[in-house]
Amino acid sequence: MAASYALPIPPDPPRWRRDRFALTTARALRGFGAGALSVVFAIDLAAGGYSPVLVGVIVGLAMGAAATWSIWIPERTPWLSRRGRFVIGALAVAVGGFLLWYDLLSPWSLLPALFLGGIVAGGADISPLGALEQGALSSATSAPRRTRTFAAYNLAGYLGTAVGAVIAGALSSVSLHLPGLPAGPRDLTFLLYGCLGLALVPTYLRLSRPAAVGPPVEATGRLSPEHRGPILRLSGLFAVDAFGGGMTANTLLAYFLMLRFAGVPETIGVILSIANVAAGFSLVLAVPLADRFGLINTMVFTHIPSSILLILFAFAPTLLFAAIVWVARASLSQMDVPTRQSYTQAIVPREEGAAAAGYTTAARSAQAFGSPVSGALFAVGGPWLSSPFAIAGSVKIAYDLLLYRSFRHLRPPEEAAEAATVTDANSKVSRAATDG
Repeated sequence: MAASYALPIPPDPPRWRRDRFALTTARALRGFGAGALSVVFAIDLAAGGYSPVLVGVIVGLAMGAAATWSIWIPERTPWLSRRGRFVIGALAVAVGGFLLWYDLLSPWSLLPALFLGGIVAGGADISPLGALEQGALSSATSAPRRTRTFAAYNLAGYLGTAVGAVIAGALSSVSLHLPGLPAGPRDLTFLLYGCLGLALVPTYLRLSRPAAVGPPVEATGRLSPEHRGPILRLSGLFAVDAFGGGMTANTLLAYFLMLRFAGVPETIGVILSIANVAAGFSLVLAVPLADRFGLINTMVFTHIPSSILLILFAFAPTLLFAAIVWVARASLSQMDVPTRQSYTQAIVPREEGAAAAGYTTAARSAQAFGSPVSGALFAVGGPWLSSPFAIAGSVKIAYDLLLYRSFRHLRPPEEAAEAATVTDANSKVSRAATDG
């Protein structure tokens, strides 16, 4: 019989609840922006004359820059509090969105927007703000509540992403051309994305001082020697998974559906929206599964079936079949998100939480390498057009097996304590039966 890892949940201080609400609100806003951007970014680039290979490279640059800032900011700005880092990250989102709206086709606007690290082109939570939020969220929750806190946090993000995808489909047909501005696609989605960045600033300023400043040790942005090894090994495995994810990022999925099935942004937006709703509600199921079977088991044994569905998606004959398979995959593929974040925070002290999140988030910059590969395969066309999804599914299965092999014995403290209690109880029962 599987062990249960559920523990009684003590009441939380009101300050923690307020901080969790602010961080969850910020995650929803960022999800809304990422969902909207994922529908139109690659399609607008292609409409502006960029080749499939260049589209893949540009998407990869955006994801790589965002993930690189995730680790550079905590390591290189010890003089900044979390609040300062939050504000800088939010302004990077705003400026990036405004630059894309101003002139998407000029490298003088496009490259600065990408390198600021605020353009979440993959539709995934790869950004400095994500790492900072995870560290702050961990400091505003108790261990027994941690996984469900991350589940609620990510649920808000996925629901925001779903709404953003639908809104982008409608906005994509609207352009705002003003006198004196360069010619080109002036998609209102980019302008909305920039405004969302500005809206994040007051949201972060609502954090309490402990959450906004962070623990004193966190100012170093570094991991202790004791925890550096496990986090680096975990980050390496996350990089493998991220490489596969980069080949099938939402931005590239939207582009693929346009190429393969002549999908239009409105239809693609609806597909991505339904998939994100399914993914969001699957996060709720991840909590009882993690309580029952443990974090690593939940991460691995929900992720493998989703990877099999990803391979099946590559052979979809129609848009309807592809949509059904993608939504089915989404209902399983994200259960590892809150469990992964919870596990990362569980195996390090609280003061090292933001640094650990920075490393694991930065490791997912491997997405940047997957995107150009997909772009090249899209350019070749023919039977290679769908191959990124089959390759990505295979890579992700390999990641799951390696993760289980490497970390199944490294349990979070609450799971180890529960297992020890169960073992002790079983020993007492066994001794009693022997004595009897």
